[in-house]
Amino acid sequence: MSKCLRTSNLPSKRALLAICTCSVIALLFAGCGNNNQQTGSPAPPSPGNKSVTVPPLPPGFPTPVVSGNVPVTIPLPNTNLTPEQARPFFDAFSWESFIALNWPSAAAQRGTPSQPNSPDTFLKAGNGYQTVWGSYRDAMDLYDSGSQRPPEWNSPSTSLVCKDVAANTKVFEMVAKGSTVLDDINQAFSYPLIDQFKNYAMFEVRFNETQYDFIRGQNGQESTYLYLLKNLINPIQMPAGGSSSGEGSTMLKAAWREMTSTDDQSRYYVITAQVYDPMSKQCSQKQMGLVGFHIVRKLKEFPEWIWSTFEQVDNVQRGHDAKPTTPISFNNGTANPQTQGGWANRPPSKSPNLQPLDQRVPVQVTRNNPIPTTPQGASTIDVNNIYQKVLAGTVWQYYELVFTQWPSDPGSFKLMENGGIYPQGSGAAFPQNGVTNTVMETYFQSQNDAAGAGGNSCMNCHYKADSTDYSWSLKRRAH
Repeated sequence: MSKCLRTSNLPSKRALLAICTCSVIALLFAGCGNNNQQTGSPAPPSPGNKSVTVPPLPPGFPTPVVSGNVPVTIPLPNTNLTPEQARPFFDAFSWESFIALNWPSAAAQRGTPSQPNSPDTFLKAGNGYQTVWGSYRDAMDLYDSGSQRPPEWNSPSTSLVCKDVAANTKVFEMVAKGSTVLDDINQAFSYPLIDQFKNYAMFEVRFNETQYDFIRGQNGQESTYLYLLKNLINPIQMPAGGSSSGEGSTMLKAAWREMTSTDDQSRYYVITAQVYDPMSKQCSQKQMGLVGFHIVRKLKEFPEWIWSTFEQVDNVQRGHDAKPTTPISFNNGTANPQTQGGWANRPPSKSPNLQPLDQRVPVQVTRNNPIPTTPQGASTIDVNNIYQKVLAGTVWQYYELVFTQWPSDPGSFKLMENGGIYPQGSGAAFPQNGVTNTVMETYFQSQNDAAGAGGNSCMNCHYKADSTDYSWSLKRRAH
């Protein structure tokens, strides 16, 4: 007898889905939509997707949709799936969130996709355009305004250190921001990352309008200003998305590296940005390529959030279709130096004690936690292959989903201060451990290295910030 998807009543009296155990692997696609599909047969076109070429799909797998509308539900085909069997459907949700967030942004409208129902808008966008998520406000806007109110959502962005730059130009500051914990160069709770060209990787955190406005609060009601520490006395819950409530709260983190003359920029999403160097105290224009991307989305059925992490395929090895001359960004292509826990040559200190170029040693990075290979035929690797083919001809074909992590029993959430213990208190996270990104958790890929930071998975680490609804930036940067 199998245990099935059940509903649980939380104090909020909202029914939450929880994926439990099922005994037969064949149930993975049994009773699914598209039952007429056979392995190797082409999938039928989906509405609004006429210009999209879809490769053969496993039976029951949801047809990939290229859309600027973020998905707000998980396309589970039935209620009798184990977490492993449900993985391809959560992975599809991750990929379609990735596509929608990287959709071209409408001019002068933060967070709004341009022609979201036209796949060609995305498939023929080229490179360097403004993405939807790139128009979101960043963490500095919320937490570095001092005694002043953070700027309104649609107001222009300005830089504190790079003067005379166009409004809304992306600026990397390469320096810790006053007394705050996060900055553009250190990984969270950790050290900088130096690529094979001896350049520092850069990082940024951004929020969609729902989450930004929730933390910013309502004008004239100071008790709702959650960026003020005094208003975080009680645990909070950020707005959740769903079929009737829209996107819900979304928080993002991105990793970038400086492009060089050796790089094939057609394999990266590349932007022109201003980079402030604290040693020269000068800003300079650089081409920056996206190498890592976290997507964290809160849905009503999954209030512990759904965690998706992507990488550019050349981060630690040469990706598919790479030429022999394609450089690997964070690995020298040999086994020397040998890595332990996925890294070697970690920089000796954290910023702002940055090293001059001639003193820097590239960090040797390897993948300590493999991209999932299960369930057979519909693993994360298989899902990547499907979406990369759908996105052929775009820079996005050179990105891959590394992991999706989600609460498999979302009704079991329990605050740590009330006795909650990971993973069950965190909604029975699946997978429990080993959910890491090589360029965003480089030094926390092993459980041993991550022990002091809350564990080597997104939901483990962020469970330590459960009172601020899994948001470390809010917990540590509210002032």
